[in-house]
Amino acid sequence: MMDITCDACSKRYRIDETRMKSATAKVKCKACGHMIHVSRPQQTIQLAETIFDPGRPPETPPVEAAFLGAGAAGDNPAATLSIPAPAMAASEPERVETPAIPSASAPKARFGLFGKTLLVMLLISLLPFGIFWFLTFRETSDRIRSDSEALMAQTAKGLGDQVDDWINANLSMLRTVANLPEIISMTREQQEAALKAVHREYPWMYLVFTVAPNGMNVARNDGQPLVSYADRQYVKDVLAGKAVGWQTVVGRTSNVPALVVAVPIKEDNRIVGVMAAAMTVEDMSKQIANWKKGGTGLAFLVDDKGFVLSHPKKQLVEKRENLNSHPLITEFRKKGWTTMTAAFTGENGQPMLGHARRSNYGWVLALMQEEQEVFEALAVIQNFALALLAATVLLAAACAWFSARALATPIMKLTDAAERMSLGDLNVQIDTGSRDEIGMLAQALSRMQTSLRMAMERLRKKK
Repeated sequence: MMDITCDACSKRYRIDETRMKSATAKVKCKACGHMIHVSRPQQTIQLAETIFDPGRPPETPPVEAAFLGAGAAGDNPAATLSIPAPAMAASEPERVETPAIPSASAPKARFGLFGKTLLVMLLISLLPFGIFWFLTFRETSDRIRSDSEALMAQTAKGLGDQVDDWINANLSMLRTVANLPEIISMTREQQEAALKAVHREYPWMYLVFTVAPNGMNVARNDGQPLVSYADRQYVKDVLAGKAVGWQTVVGRTSNVPALVVAVPIKEDNRIVGVMAAAMTVEDMSKQIANWKKGGTGLAFLVDDKGFVLSHPKKQLVEKRENLNSHPLITEFRKKGWTTMTAAFTGENGQPMLGHARRSNYGWVLALMQEEQEVFEALAVIQNFALALLAATVLLAAACAWFSARALATPIMKLTDAAERMSLGDLNVQIDTGSRDEIGMLAQALSRMQTSLRMAMERLRKKK
């Protein structure tokens, strides 16, 4: 349907142009009687319309045009307007020449070869890579964590065994000295000579002394006045029958954290006194304080009450800082003082991996390291994998683009040729130089084009 307007009264009409038998027609305006010249819009004449029987007269059904009332109130929008017969009838259909038609633009595919090729190449290249990377990443992460935990546990055991061995060696020496007749005599003169000899052989024992059953100091190696040790827990423990008594204190003489160990002095299986030695733990703690792993891995040692005995930060040792509130120590105590490895948040808010181990004397040896540094090697692998993934995507996109162009360009040319042929242009050039499946398609189109030309020639000769 098309809309026309009367030039005189501007009345609007709607007519069916498919009922027109020629390119132009005249209709009379029902409102004012003005003759309206109607031209059929230029439209594509299909090939099927050019193939007809010349001897058969065309049918001339009446053509009506429905008009749209636009002016007076009495107009009937449903009325029809008959086109005069001279304008509509033709005694003989004219021969229509098929003009050369410009190439029609082929419709664009919603999901073309480029998208499909890219998707297929990405799936083929990235799917196995993604699965492999995911599995490898998880396996590597678990292995690195497991190796780090095992290394921490092994290191803690080694350092803890050194601490226990050092204490056991000193206790063994004290037990040997406590069995000497000079010590068993419990006389100051005889004991002081033996105590001074012990200090000379073991210089880290800055104070070696004996205590009577009443807690009063009997003899000591430093020549200082005798004092009472009755309030010392290690003295009470030994006098109560324990084989070993010990306590970590800040030494009155050295003013640094010290370990005091005590053993009983016996005569005929009867406790006659206490043999004790106060020693600095500096030599023993150096191995712990100096342990480093990477830039953030460190170790420290606290006693059974949480006071620092060894730490890379010397000020914590000098102040005898209590680390019971440390996340790793807190978690260790919650677990019942059993050896454990745990992840926790450090003082600076960084995720940490730590290991805590209890010694034979109730001390806690702790090792810790930032998880970021623990998994540094994994981060390098991950960054490499991401870079490889990005390079793979770019390479797949480039290959898909070139592959799609190599496939789509000849197909689009053949599509354009087929479109032009469907519109009546049988002179379009078809490239048949390719030897692959696309070339076979081009050859088939070329043969169809030749057949259509021959059919058209036969029709023209019949006329």
